[in-house]
Amino acid sequence: MEIEAFVKQSEGNWISMRSGHSLAFKQFEEVLSNIKIRLLKANDQKVISFLKNTNYSQGEPISPFEIEWSGQSNWDEEKPKEEMQGSSLLIPVENLNNSGIILRSQGYAEQIEAISKYYFLSDGTIVLSTKYAQTIAEERIWFLNEHVRCRSSVIRSVNEKAILQTSFASEVRKLSS
Repeated sequence: MEIEAFVKQSEGNWISMRSGHSLAFKQFEEVLSNIKIRLLKANDQKVISFLKNTNYSQGEPISPFEIEWSGQSNWDEEKPKEEMQGSSLLIPVENLNNSGIILRSQGYAEQIEAISKYYFLSDGTIVLSTKYAQTIAEERIWFLNEHVRCRSSVIRSVNEKAILQTSFASEVRKLSS
């Protein structure tokens, strides 16, 4: 699979159910989310501004997109469900052989700008690896069919390589009636 096809297939509104296991806190978490993935043009002002602010000029952006999410977590059963929301701009830059980097305005494991390395497995699964200040996140996303995809992640400590958190999500595309 190529990054353009993956992004195009991901476009739309999704309902996500994610189960996470925090090994550090010995707790499980369930998160129900609405996710919106929207393609952007390379000349979109958000894309141009982000590239200018980061001074990135080493490759040609391919299929930039934006992810917006809102969800609820049951992290602490004694408190009301926490509302989580945010957005992130993602700009893929392809290298060779269906691999490259993705510039992120907000990371997955840490809420900072980040650069993820990506590559595709032979079955079309995308593997994203992101090194942050304190953690390393590896995400895998694959499609079961046109309207169902799965996502798994492992977050490790940078220094000790200890696994801090694992998660699995199933995501179903919302179809308009």
